[in-house]
Amino acid sequence: MTLHQLEVFTTVAKLKSFTAASEKLRVRQPSISLLVQSLSRELGVKLFERLGNKVHLTEPGKKLLQRAEEILTKVDVIWEGIEHIKGLKKGKLAIGGSATAAASILPLLAQTFKASHPGLDVSLQVYQSEILERKLLDGELDVAILSFRPRSHLIVSEPYSEEEIVVVAPPDHPLAKRRSVPLELLAKEPLVAHEKNTPIRDMVEEAFNVGGLSFAPVLEFNHEWGARDAIRSAVASGVGIGFLPRCHVASDLAAGRLAALTVPSLALKQVVYVAVHKRKKSSSFVEAFLGFLREHREQPPSALALT
Repeated sequence: MTLHQLEVFTTVAKLKSFTAASEKLRVRQPSISLLVQSLSRELGVKLFERLGNKVHLTEPGKKLLQRAEEILTKVDVIWEGIEHIKGLKKGKLAIGGSATAAASILPLLAQTFKASHPGLDVSLQVYQSEILERKLLDGELDVAILSFRPRSHLIVSEPYSEEEIVVVAPPDHPLAKRRSVPLELLAKEPLVAHEKNTPIRDMVEEAFNVGGLSFAPVLEFNHEWGARDAIRSAVASGVGIGFLPRCHVASDLAAGRLAALTVPSLALKQVVYVAVHKRKKSSSFVEAFLGFLREHREQPPSALALT
């Protein structure tokens, strides 16, 4: 039995609907159902019964709801009490970051924060944003920086920074010699891109749609294939033109392995969000790190390295 299971169970119980709970928590309904089914099997009792369009608690379910609310309230009190006693002298802070965040400033931020809190064990994990959100829900992470706004109602977030999306081509490509590239001209070139329903792909495809142009990449890469590095390699090899955050291609641009095209219709920026679970927001460790992030929001990495 996990706290996440209890949170999901209490939400379903109060709303009397798996669909409504899914919408409130911003978690897919099949996942909600599986969590409740798993909890029911673990306890060996039926927790809900369906009457019409609503689900109602069974007697064991009513008893569990009462205990679950007590447990969740006590957990809040425990966190607050322990963090108050420990202050910031000793403890652990698990930070997660998406590839974009990890490729830019997050490692240096984590290192600088740890240096100012030597008794704090700071760990950094890099995953896809979807996995980071799940780890926040499961309590495996304290803070995460994601490439999209979290979907779950149990997670609070705020925009943290923006990263420019660069249109990259081989340095000897004819378009690299132009001061400005019309979107209509770019659309005629072979394009390589992330898979559908990813933040960068959605932004670029929307820009093409607004311009009345179709977006039909010759190659699409998903996370399992290492999309970022695969796109960089494909572009450098002359397969097509790609779209990546500047932080991922900064060294390639500086070394002349890739060229950045100026496409006025594709002046895009990817917003990254800093996110925490509601239950951990009041942790003194988390509060301190969030304050540290806000303080250094506009500070360039070079300046951070000197602090």
